[in-house]
Amino acid sequence: MTDDQKTGYSRPPRSCQFKPGQSGNPNGRSKGSRNLRTDLTSMMKRRVQIREDGEQRMVSRQELVLLRLFERAAKGDTKACTQLFNMIMKFEPKEASNGESAIVTEHDQEIIADFLRRHSKHEHER
Repeated sequence: MTDDQKTGYSRPPRSCQFKPGQSGNPNGRSKGSRNLRTDLTSMMKRRVQIREDGEQRMVSRQELVLLRLFERAAKGDTKACTQLFNMIMKFEPKEASNGESAIVTEHDQEIIADFLRRHSKHEHER
């Protein structure tokens, strides 16, 4: 038996292998069907009207979610603070690499890391 004729795990017999141009899933995903990422992106891009400082303005739903998170953090919600700081730490290195001046300084990052360390201990104790 030559190497071409061996069968077993990950080596189906030649007669059972897909022929050139033959798909293993002929029906496949239908054209135009959307996935979760597409739907979520579309939903978060839609604009809604909000009232801020007595004036109405249009913002994306994504911005609205971030505004509400910031409001909770400003009122002292430590979970909201933690979420905001995690987002800042996640995106800051990418922005700093573009040659722009860093919004969050190294000292600020140390303060944020200390905050996250202290509050993650308290959340595990609960």
